Amino acid sequence: MAALPTGASLPTGRPGQALALGIAALLMLLVWFAAVAPLLGWHAGRQEALVENRALEGRMAALVASLPALRQAVQSSGASQDAAPGALLIDAPSDAIAGADLQQRLQDMARQAGINLASVETLSTQPEGAWRRIGLRLTLAGPYPVLVDFLRAIAQASPRMLVDDLQMQASAALQHPDGVPMNASVTVYAFRAGGSA
Repeated sequence: MAALPTGASLPTGRPGQALALGIAALLMLLVWFAAVAPLLGWHAGRQEALVENRALEGRMAALVASLPALRQAVQSSGASQDAAPGALLIDAPSDAIAGADLQQRLQDMARQAGINLASVETLSTQPEGAWRRIGLRLTLAGPYPVLVDFLRAIAQASPRMLVDDLQMQASAALQHPDGVPMNASVTVYAFRAGGSA
């Protein structure tokens, strides 16, 4: 540390107090930006992830709660199921074939709607009582009205399909929102009969 020149000294009195306060404020700012702000950001991120996980848990609980009604509908509509086999379930002998069938149906619907499927990810199959849940995670792009039409087609599809975890992103500055392509990702579930893979 360089020595002060002879005759020079640190300010005293009000100027010295102002200098000390300035140095203390600078140190507090450094501590804030180096330690406190990152910790607050990390905490906010964890809190947001927790809120998203609770929302997902609620949606999944609603899906599980709807299964008894689906079972009842299948049992009570035996005649209509015979007349229109596969109206509720994918008719496939294995999970792999059911997943491929679901993927083909979604690709056809996307093509008809004018949607570009960027990726299709097969999710692990889950047993749900007498049925097996087949899931696909789609990443797609298209104008907002076209995406809505695609989601409507999924909701009205036969066999029945369920949409979950929909996420949409668009440019912040939208002059004409109807024509601006949006990126979206969505999970689509369908069910097939049988307790084996």
